[in-house]
Amino acid sequence: MVNGRAENESESPSAAPARRTWYRHLRDLWRSDPKGMSIDLLRVGVGLVWVLNPIFVVDPANQFFPTFRETVLSLAPTSLGGPSVANLVATNATAFAWITALLTVYLAIAFVLGVTTRLACIVGGVASIIFLATQFLSTFQIPGGTDVGPHPLYLLIYLILFTGGAGKYVAVDHWIWLTGRGRFSRLSRWLTAPRQ
Repeated sequence: MVNGRAENESESPSAAPARRTWYRHLRDLWRSDPKGMSIDLLRVGVGLVWVLNPIFVVDPANQFFPTFRETVLSLAPTSLGGPSVANLVATNATAFAWITALLTVYLAIAFVLGVTTRLACIVGGVASIIFLATQFLSTFQIPGGTDVGPHPLYLLIYLILFTGGAGKYVAVDHWIWLTGRGRFSRLSRWLTAPRQ
């Protein structure tokens, strides 16, 4: 009993500083670079929004895969440049449905974990431009429109994340640079967060 108490007493002081060290590390990062930490929090927030999208895709009640072709064709009259893109996607509906589903999973993982952050900003930006173009005339209705939709906001967020160096702190990208595992430095700078 006495030895057991002594062991517990010696273990508890060493366990407490480990928890405080992690908290202190985050607090020190926040104090030293509040802008960088804010950008990383924005990155994680966008990732959490993207995490919800695959849930809607796989939910059988939403019928994402069976109704994908009809949904795309319904956007044909409102696409910029006419219905040609919508018709192309509808013709290959199964492939584009899977591409869309995998894209949402990639963006969720990339932004939440901070892996290939800069590439995710580019991929997300291109996807938002495509979605905006295909939904343009249904989003920007005059008269009758109520808002500009989410894609202009997504584009702004991706621009902030890309130029602000998202993934500098709480991210796999940061760990890759810290451990020296980043290879092909020129390519890595475009795919991952920049070095500190």
